[in-house]
Amino acid sequence: MTGLEFPTPLHASVLCEVLSELRADPGVRGVMLAGSLARGTARADSDLDVLVVGAGDMRGALWRSRKHRLPIDFLAHTATGWRNEFAPARIGDESWGYAFLDGVVLYDPEGIVGRLTADAAEIHARYRVPASIKAHYAWLWNHVCPKMQAVLRRDDPTEIGWAAAAVTNDLVRTVWAVNDLPNPSLDLGTFQRHLGSLTVPPDAPDRLAAILRASPREALQLQIELIAFLKPHLAATGPADEGAATGIR
Repeated sequence: MTGLEFPTPLHASVLCEVLSELRADPGVRGVMLAGSLARGTARADSDLDVLVVGAGDMRGALWRSRKHRLPIDFLAHTATGWRNEFAPARIGDESWGYAFLDGVVLYDPEGIVGRLTADAAEIHARYRVPASIKAHYAWLWNHVCPKMQAVLRRDDPTEIGWAAAAVTNDLVRTVWAVNDLPNPSLDLGTFQRHLGSLTVPPDAPDRLAAILRASPREALQLQIELIAFLKPHLAATGPADEGAATGIR
C-alpha cells in the first residue's frame, strides 16, 4: 500500500485488516482498491471500494459478512466475469474497466489483476457503441428536446430546475456514446478523470463542466445547444427502448 494517501489513520488500519482477510482466503486470486481512496481524493467520511478477483462464486465468503469500523463496498467476480463487465452492450450499462484503469493493485500473486487492467485498456480502445444504443439516444432527443424548449418558454423556475436535472444523466451518456466510449460510472471522480477522453465535440469537457456549474436556466439552454450538436452523430435507425425516456412531459 506504499504511496497511498489516507484521509484518516482509521482508513489505513481498516484497509490493512481487510487485505489480511482477503489474502487468507484461498479463493481470492487478486485484490484492487478502487474509488476515491485509489484516486487520492478520499475524505474523512469516504468508504472503501474493494474489487476482488475470485476463483469462483464469492457470495458466501466470510470477509463479506465481517463487521468493520468503516463501510466497505466489496465487488467480486471471476476474471471472466470482470472482463464481461468492460464492454457495455445495453442502454445505461457502465464499464467496470474504468475502475481497473484507475485502481491500485493491493494483491496480485498470479498477475491476474495486472492482466485485467491491460484487458480493460485494450477493450476500451477497440470498443464501439452498439448501433441500438445510439439509435435510442437519437430517438430520445428527438422526443425530449422540443419539450426542453417548451419548458424554457413557459419560464417556470421549478420546472426549469427539474428539466435541467432530469436530462443530465442521459446527456452525459449520449456524449460518451457519440465518442464511442463505454459509459463510466456516474461517480463524480470517475466522470471527471475521464472527461479528457472526449473529443466530440472538441470542447466536450468544457461544455459538460459548464452545464454542471450553471444555473438551471443556463444549464437547460446549454444542454439544448449540446444536443443539437450531438444529434447528427447518432445513428437514428428508429425508436429503441422508449421506456428509458426522461421524466419531462
